[in-house]
Amino acid sequence: MAIKSREEARREFSTQHKCEVHLKRLRWPNGVTCPKCGANHPGYIKTRKLWQCKACRYQFSVTTGTIFHRSKIDLPRWFMAIWAMCHSPKSISAKQLERELGVHYETAWRMAHQIRKAMKHDIFEDKLAGILEVDAGVVKADGGHATGNVKFQARDVLGIVERGGSLRMVAIERLTRANIERVFRENVAVVEEIYSDACYKLKFLDAFGPHKTINHMVAEGTGEWAKGGVHVNYVENAWSLFKRALVGMYHHVSAKKLQAYLDEFAFRYSHRHEKGKLMDLVLARCVV
Repeated sequence: MAIKSREEARREFSTQHKCEVHLKRLRWPNGVTCPKCGANHPGYIKTRKLWQCKACRYQFSVTTGTIFHRSKIDLPRWFMAIWAMCHSPKSISAKQLERELGVHYETAWRMAHQIRKAMKHDIFEDKLAGILEVDAGVVKADGGHATGNVKFQARDVLGIVERGGSLRMVAIERLTRANIERVFRENVAVVEEIYSDACYKLKFLDAFGPHKTINHMVAEGTGEWAKGGVHVNYVENAWSLFKRALVGMYHHVSAKKLQAYLDEFAFRYSHRHEKGKLMDLVLARCVV
């Protein structure tokens, strides 16, 4: 189902029943199965709106085992929060969710982070392949509070873009060869070519495939930006969008939660050509 506007989403998911029907279709496209033992064709208890497994007698609802289970927030508001986070290019702040959903700030903040978990499950399913662009950046994160003042710390982040495909942005302790190699092993499959800037910490990337660089800092300020098809424009554009979101939407993020924000951004970027399906992609992966 391709829902492209907020009003369309409000009409489609205006009641709890409509949301439950939609969630059931996404969660069990081939028929309801027991989340505990996997048995098919459980019995349905209409008076309690629960299924009961005929094999293990486990009782469950459409929200059992999901981020919505036992939540005091109804599904229509959960669905609108997901829609907003999927379709806002720079995301949406917890403060804005508080105003739009009519919930407390702490509730909106928790809902947003639960939704980010579902986004993470999606972007890490498949490894990157083909032509890759790599760039490292630094994010100023909130490292806690000391003597009443916010204490900031710089966090290194490695960005890898698959040309025409997905994005990974991974926060690492330090930009060392060991950490970069670990990120590549976890996220990269078969490589055709790797493009990066001339950062000396990325020179060893030829160990993963043919590696070509662009030198942005050549003499007299005449930096290179592209040599034919060799450039890092896609990953640098992704970096630019993410940093604008930090400044304009969140202002600052905690070092502890930085990876969650990176995952959210990478999810939207990776599915930028599937905007009508973003909400369903998240809903289908809301199982915890």
